[in-house]
Amino acid sequence: MTGDRPLRRNSEVLAELVPLEGARVLDLGCGAGDLLRWLLRRKADAFGLDPQLPLLLRAAGTVGPERCIAGRAEALPFADGSFDAAIFFNSLHHLPETVMPAALAEARRVLRRDGRLLVVEPIAAGGYFEVMRPVEDETVVRAAARRAVRAAAGRGWRLEVEREYTTLVPVAGPAELISRLAAADPGREARLGEVRSRIERLYARHRLRDARGRTVLEQPMRVDLLRPD
Repeated sequence: MTGDRPLRRNSEVLAELVPLEGARVLDLGCGAGDLLRWLLRRKADAFGLDPQLPLLLRAAGTVGPERCIAGRAEALPFADGSFDAAIFFNSLHHLPETVMPAALAEARRVLRRDGRLLVVEPIAAGGYFEVMRPVEDETVVRAAARRAVRAAAGRGWRLEVEREYTTLVPVAGPAELISRLAAADPGREARLGEVRSRIERLYARHRLRDARGRTVLEQPMRVDLLRPD
């Protein structure tokens, strides 16, 4: 079902690569706060940054406004050496390609000398990608994020881990997926209405059952762990 990539949960991979308990961690592109809440449950001293105020307010409603900072990854409002770890989780590819190098440089600036940067990005393949493709084909932007990470290695960063795996995304039905995509980006709503029937057909084609009997879609992932050089 997963090809050559091992089947893993995103949370397992993050917990393996970044020591969390007591660590000061920055979630870059925190959105509505799903990862931020998980980090706090793991006893990290976690903070989230996002430029989209509506999503940030949703996150603040669950973790507290003091942990949610409005800002952009390419101009971080933090002092040098402020964090033990920073994470781009499904977020680097949402930046314009022209600012990706600056965002990675800013992450390096705010990390302590022995800090870690984790970049977790979806690969342009798999059932989840195919089902959402009619709404937004991210092939180009995901490739741009990959190039930016590769270019950063050796330019202030050293690449310590490069790994691919497949995660299973529970999606009970096309309506749930459409709601999720609209919540992540309200600007998609018009397009979602136009392609709803295509999403329904693709969902029926790509849906799988996991070991717990849930309906899921496959999403291959790539994780890169970088350390300041």
